Amino acid sequence: MTIDWLVEISKGIGRFYLHPVLYWAVFLLGMTAFLRIKRERKHFGIKIFGILTEAQGTLGISLLSGLVISLIVIGSGFSFPYASVLLWTIVVVLASLSMKLSWISPAYTLAATYFLLLLLPDQSISFLPEEWLQLWESTSITGVAILLGLLLFVEAILYMNHSDNDSFPESVVGKRGKPIGQHRLKKLAILPIFFVIPGGAIESFASWWPMFSVGGESYGLMAVPALVGYEHLVRGIAPKEASRTLGKTTLILAGVVTALAVGSIYVPILSLVAILVALIGRELSTFIIRYFDQQKNPFFTPRADGLPVLAVIPGSAADKMGLCVGERIEKVNNRKVNNEDDFYHALQKNRAYCKLEVRDTRGEPRFAQRAMYEGDYYELGLVFVKDHHVYEGEEEANLYQKNS
Repeated sequence: MTIDWLVEISKGIGRFYLHPVLYWAVFLLGMTAFLRIKRERKHFGIKIFGILTEAQGTLGISLLSGLVISLIVIGSGFSFPYASVLLWTIVVVLASLSMKLSWISPAYTLAATYFLLLLLPDQSISFLPEEWLQLWESTSITGVAILLGLLLFVEAILYMNHSDNDSFPESVVGKRGKPIGQHRLKKLAILPIFFVIPGGAIESFASWWPMFSVGGESYGLMAVPALVGYEHLVRGIAPKEASRTLGKTTLILAGVVTALAVGSIYVPILSLVAILVALIGRELSTFIIRYFDQQKNPFFTPRADGLPVLAVIPGSAADKMGLCVGERIEKVNNRKVNNEDDFYHALQKNRAYCKLEVRDTRGEPRFAQRAMYEGDYYELGLVFVKDHHVYEGEEEANLYQKNS
């Protein structure tokens, strides 16, 4: 029996690499990075972040979360026929065609899958195999609701794991015609989740195990790449503050949705309530962060009391000095600065050493300093907002309102 389990686990892992969503996710990451790099070169004249940065820092979270969710799904006794997994796959692919990672949130993809599982079996669709309709009808919608709640926990963790320099800068023209900066918070994680599917060779290995005993039928395992993503645009709130706020609201939403979904085991209608709460809650959290963001003055804009850091190039001298997005550089080598020209002129005052007086995002002063080497003074790795980096300003400003 142990050998049967090991064989099925191996087969399940093999099915993971055969699943089309895995390769679609890689393509999606590549396309997202290509469009983002194109935007960076257009706005700043350089590439700031490398390829696949949208997935950076998600591997550990993905593997651990996938393991935990797999144990819960297998242990709970819910099976997901391949036809239902395929339906979810189609929904994810269609949602991602927009190239906006926010649409890959489980609050949207699993909610859409849930409603399709409710509606499709009752429809007479001639081009679909009758077996698929039967499998969709037999799928546990309670299990779908529980899975949605669990994946929302993962989304909340991704938000809260956001670091200072994780978001992607853009340069646009504000309402008053002045250059301002904005940040795009964007992540995509690929979770390997094991689902129980009918037709395998494993059975229950213990009398208390709630799985693999329905009518004497045997089951197998299939690892599915589940995608969790988000994308938000902020210009009045610091990116890390926005990410933490979204993380807290999503964490609360995940708890409520999961509780309702578990309750639907005893009161089936609660699964529908859980799905609706997930949809409304996700939209509400996005609306709240967008509303407060629009009420504030732009966070990244030229100002008289210092030079705001719009971006820090990974691996650069500035990155090694610990400079962060949203901090304000007030003095360079004891000279006050409020624009990029002042900044680099002050750097050249002492090419052997650099001392920065910085105001962090909490308003506290601090110092950053290091020895300078040949070329460092003009390759420090900081990106600021400046006039000649702004193109098609009105179009970009309108795009902000649309994409928020």
